[in-house]
Amino acid sequence: MLLNKKGMTLIEVMIALVILLIVMLALMQTVTLGINSNVSNLLRDEATKIAELRITELRNTLFTVGALAATAGTDEAAVQRQFRNFAVNFTPRRTITDLGGDDKRVDIAITWEWRNRTVATGNPYTYTVSTIVRRP
Repeated sequence: MLLNKKGMTLIEVMIALVILLIVMLALMQTVTLGINSNVSNLLRDEATKIAELRITELRNTLFTVGALAATAGTDEAAVQRQFRNFAVNFTPRRTITDLGGDDKRVDIAITWEWRNRTVATGNPYTYTVSTIVRRP
């Protein structure tokens, strides 16, 4: 025979479920924020790799070749990379500045779009790397 016939009422169960729901929604928001940060970092790392590759190619270009003529900003062919289940286009932009004498400054700016940061909104992601090239 049971002496204690107390149990949880329906209202107590409903309150417990509402509290659990609120906690789960907060955790889902945290997971979403973490995934967005990871993808953003992954895209930035890829832009860094592309920029370093372009800078290395230009460093290995002979100084006297016309490829290192001063330019105000030249868009190069976009580089497309596949990530998980989506593709991203990275657009390199090369600027070469004559510093006088045998020195030239080379800037490579990589631009890409992701989520609400697009060229149309005027706020795309950008990574820039610079180097000085001297005549050997």
